[in-house]
Amino acid sequence: MKRLFLFTTFFALTGLIFALTPGLAPDTAYSAAPDDDAEKITNELMQLSNQWAKAFTHKDLSFVKRIWADDFSYIMPDGTVYTRKAFLALFENDTNTYTSVAITSFKVRVYDNNFAVATGTDHFKGKDKDDKTTSHKGRFTNVWVRKSGTWQVVAGHASKLE
Repeated sequence: MKRLFLFTTFFALTGLIFALTPGLAPDTAYSAAPDDDAEKITNELMQLSNQWAKAFTHKDLSFVKRIWADDFSYIMPDGTVYTRKAFLALFENDTNTYTSVAITSFKVRVYDNNFAVATGTDHFKGKDKDDKTTSHKGRFTNVWVRKSGTWQVVAGHASKLE
């Protein structure tokens, strides 16, 4: 009985600590940057992420070259890891035509003024090389680092939803 009381007390106190300590509770958006900075960074990364998604509809290779860092790597839904060079080749040789793209559930965790992690859901619509309608929904995580004043993605991961 005494062990049960100690066990219950331990878990109750642990839960209280997590609930009352900012940044430790699950699903808490954490920002080490001041609120104004975090909001500004979030808006910048939201804009860049939307431009990145639209780069697929316009085949804007110059834009993705700017935002993908030299050490960029991306893990695709099938587990394939692409380097910057390999992902640029994939981007250039993509035979699909994307007519629309939407990003939803976008969230940014700002860890300092030069480091943030963005997550969200994307939905691409278009046609494949055989002119058949395609639709892809996925979830992504992208790691952003500001290098010499410019935000760049250093790593990312995509998971297929549909």
